[in-house]
Amino acid sequence: MASLPPPSFVIESENFTLRPMVRDDASPALETWTEDEIIIEMLNAYRKRWSVAEQVAYFASYEGRPTRYLLGIFPKGKSEPIGFFIIKLRQDDAIMLVTHVLGNKEWRGTGASREASIAMFDYFFNTLSYAKAKCNVRPVNKAMQWLLFNGGWRIEARLHQHLREKTTGARADVIVFGILADEWRAKRDSARTVPRRSRARARAAAVGRP
Repeated sequence: MASLPPPSFVIESENFTLRPMVRDDASPALETWTEDEIIIEMLNAYRKRWSVAEQVAYFASYEGRPTRYLLGIFPKGKSEPIGFFIIKLRQDDAIMLVTHVLGNKEWRGTGASREASIAMFDYFFNTLSYAKAKCNVRPVNKAMQWLLFNGGWRIEARLHQHLREKTTGARADVIVFGILADEWRAKRDSARTVPRRSRARARAAAVGRP
């Protein structure tokens, strides 16, 4: 049977520390994250500056909820996160629903998401014995779909007009992807990834983006 994480836990990879985010993690450095079109689409949120007060309230909303976690991704030796995972657990069914956000544009394309994902799934699949992961993706997000297919995920359903977009009020489809723990283990080290970029190149590519 799958287990719930302890109240406080840390996941380590070579370059990152993953842990539940707390109120003290709120920072002005995160304020522009919700002005990014990619993040707005993934979270179905309004485009606006994410104030420190709003961050504090959001991080606090995960406190005391043993089946929901906001896992920050912190570069080793740094106090500010570059992104996070939203994890929702169904312990009885050993299923986890995952959403990933890489808020700091300088880290996109550097391999950070893959390294952090491997550490996260190692923990939930191998330590806590979850048997399956699911995620919801918008049909327009072709880059995320490529990464999921490449990692061994499969489409399990397409939910017609399932989502109401907060920014426009229009309804949109959602694609449900899933992967079993054994399937993920089989693809863990073999999945192709986009070529790694240095942070300097990623920073240069981010200049001028909205």
